[in-house]
Amino acid sequence: MLVLAGLGLGNEKSITLEELEEAKKADEVYLERYTNIWLGDLENLEKMIGKKIGLLSRKDLEEESHKIVERAKEKNILVFVPGDPLVATTHLSLVKECMEKNVGYKIYHNASIISSIGETGLHLYKFGKTVTLPLEVRGKNFDSVIESIKNNKKLGLHTLCLLDIDVERNEFLTVREGIRFLLKNKAIAEDEEIVVASCLGTDDKKIFYGKANFLVERTFSLPAVIIVIGELHFSEREFLEKFRI
Repeated sequence: MLVLAGLGLGNEKSITLEELEEAKKADEVYLERYTNIWLGDLENLEKMIGKKIGLLSRKDLEEESHKIVERAKEKNILVFVPGDPLVATTHLSLVKECMEKNVGYKIYHNASIISSIGETGLHLYKFGKTVTLPLEVRGKNFDSVIESIKNNKKLGLHTLCLLDIDVERNEFLTVREGIRFLLKNKAIAEDEEIVVASCLGTDDKKIFYGKANFLVERTFSLPAVIIVIGELHFSEREFLEKFRI
């Protein structure tokens, strides 16, 4: 049996009671932390479940996923994932592999950035295609990202811009770099109003609404997202005014 368990947006206390029970009875427990930033403490999580937790790399899940699935034929394998386990397509591939090889699996969902952006007051059904601003924006152009944002705008939809990370290289795209990329490639104008949300789902959450040329000068804690705004419903506008700076 392969179990994918979401860690949510906060620290180790964000896991559910069901996940805690599954982890305690699992033969092997792992943590994947390359697809997202996790704000928890590994040692504390190990104490909670009463066993050691192995760390999985990108290679383990993308190139050698078959090894995990094979072990799951004989053992109960649990993999903790920051946020919700099925937001990243990597984990969806694991589920597909289990289905193809008749290996049992369970999914335990948890809070993710996709739902938590509702705290901004923007209506979730008014978001278009989500994009990731990649680390390689430092010196390169990514036309598909810009095109997606512009297409969303044409439809009056908001765009959730995720910030790329590379945990193994300890590289994290900052909000400032993300906004600069959007400005440079004319996805937004300098006086255009955008939203920046950081540390959603934690006690340190911050939401800011203001012009891009102002927000680009500020420093934000990670994890964070940038939201390019489409057409606003009056209730969305009223809510956003609470966060104006």
